[in-house]
Amino acid sequence: MLKANFDIVPEMRDPEELRNSQLLIEVGEKMFSFVIYNKEQRRFIGLRQYNLDYTPGKTMLENLLEIVTNDEWLQSQYKEAFIIYNYTDSNFLPEKVFHIELNQPVTEILYGNARKGLLLSEKVIGYKMYNIYRVPREIHALLQRKFSSGNYWHYYTLMLYDQQTQPSAGEQVIKMVMRADQFLVAVYNGEQIQLIQSYTYQTPDDVSYYLLGICNKFNISQDKVNLIVSGLLDEQSRLYQELLKYFLQVQWDRMPDTIKLDQAFAAFPTHYFSPLLKMALCV
Repeated sequence: MLKANFDIVPEMRDPEELRNSQLLIEVGEKMFSFVIYNKEQRRFIGLRQYNLDYTPGKTMLENLLEIVTNDEWLQSQYKEAFIIYNYTDSNFLPEKVFHIELNQPVTEILYGNARKGLLLSEKVIGYKMYNIYRVPREIHALLQRKFSSGNYWHYYTLMLYDQQTQPSAGEQVIKMVMRADQFLVAVYNGEQIQLIQSYTYQTPDDVSYYLLGICNKFNISQDKVNLIVSGLLDEQSRLYQELLKYFLQVQWDRMPDTIKLDQAFAAFPTHYFSPLLKMALCV
């Protein structure tokens, strides 16, 4: 059985509490995570996160099958289950031109047709546009079998629905979600979304290079823009210090004050998991 990178779950399970809670799953090219959220109490009960690509001789699909089959928390019954796909083959189309028949040509123009997958689309909450995205067909089939009544979303769609840090008119905001070798950027000018895109990186200089290029392209002031950072990053890291060299308004992402986190979460900074936790508040 694969070992979780982060294992934030209580020692004992209360089946009745779980039956009244939501299960929110994030699955991407290299990672699988889930959180358990009691909506009535506005309380997060637990979280687990796995890497899918570090097992020699096994495919990501095989690793994912092992997790959903053997993880004891995924065998419990939940009130609702939500699956969030965090795959980068995603594009937004204005609502007035969207049609489901455009899913395939738009995706293949932007990302090619070498990777065959299932094409999905959904309305972006609060915006007059649709998100068209591609996911591995075999992974979608596996999750459908396991969570037959699950609801499906894309990570970018729910990230844009973060009401807590929604920019005000005229405010420039860049939101970043950091991973081990990838980061996601969402760029806002007031209420208008200008960019949402994932980038791979190897060094902190790579991250600075991309961010400075984004600022130049969208005429963003590095002194005034609010850079809201979340994910696996610490103040002591070289990458964080690199951000401070170029941006004056750097702040950690935060959770609403009305949300409760079980004691096990106290061992980690909230911004490590805040994007996924906030998504549980949206669905």
